[in-house]
Amino acid sequence: MHPKVSNAEMELFKALSAAGLTKGMVTQKPIVLKATIPDFCWLDKRKAVYLDGLQAHSSDKQQERDEEIRVLLEEKGWEVLRIPYEPPLSEKELQRIVALIKEFLGANEE
Repeated sequence: MHPKVSNAEMELFKALSAAGLTKGMVTQKPIVLKATIPDFCWLDKRKAVYLDGLQAHSSDKQQERDEEIRVLLEEKGWEVLRIPYEPPLSEKELQRIVALIKEFLGANEE
């Protein structure tokens, strides 16, 4: 089980790299709970980020699954950030997402 990496995920990875936020990060790392693979995760910080394209994550069924996974991860000590977006990502939206992740990681405090 390995998901296709979206253009948005590739663009975000490049932007996170440029912002110096990839230290300790792994991508597409399976976390065995209910077969979930976060788009980006920092194992040492136990933080997972999901980039949720609205075309794939807007159905009620998918939103219920996303919420169930968030709860399961949090019960295991993970912090989860789900970021909905409408592809393709604009530069402005990409920078907004990088800022959200930077804040989520506490990188503003370092």
